[in-house]
Amino acid sequence: MTASDPFAGPSPLIVLLIIVVGGITAFGLAGYGFGRLGRHGVRGSGPEVVLPSLAALAGAAALAMYVWGAVHLLLDETMTTDACREAVGEQHAAGIDRYDVSYVPLRLGCHVEGVGTYAAAVPGYVNPAAVGLALTGVVLLISGGFVSELRARHDLRKETSS
Repeated sequence: MTASDPFAGPSPLIVLLIIVVGGITAFGLAGYGFGRLGRHGVRGSGPEVVLPSLAALAGAAALAMYVWGAVHLLLDETMTTDACREAVGEQHAAGIDRYDVSYVPLRLGCHVEGVGTYAAAVPGYVNPAAVGLALTGVVLLISGGFVSELRARHDLRKETSS
């Protein structure tokens, strides 16, 4: 298959790279988040410890969700035609004229001339869940930064007033 082949499915090399790098990074973030919470404790720590730890865990979950979608692309890569036929239904199966692959967001589209593009292989919840978890992680990380800054300013005021 060439890059201009309309029936080229997802690249197994790219999908495998996403799975390996994303999986390793997700495990690293989860290890960081759980390790930090384990060292400092949840109850005894302030938000400057808990919020970044939860941000790391949310990032790990977002990456894990993205990897889960990539696994579906890799598994269905060998059965792209079957996945597309199932997605478009028997009435449009003969009309599939190309596959549209996207890695961000993860998507395998099966285009039927005159009808439209149908999503196949990647479950519909993967991209929204990955984005929601990633945004949650960003908000938690920013919140942790604000809390740390406010604590530092408060401590500085306390020292100067004493």
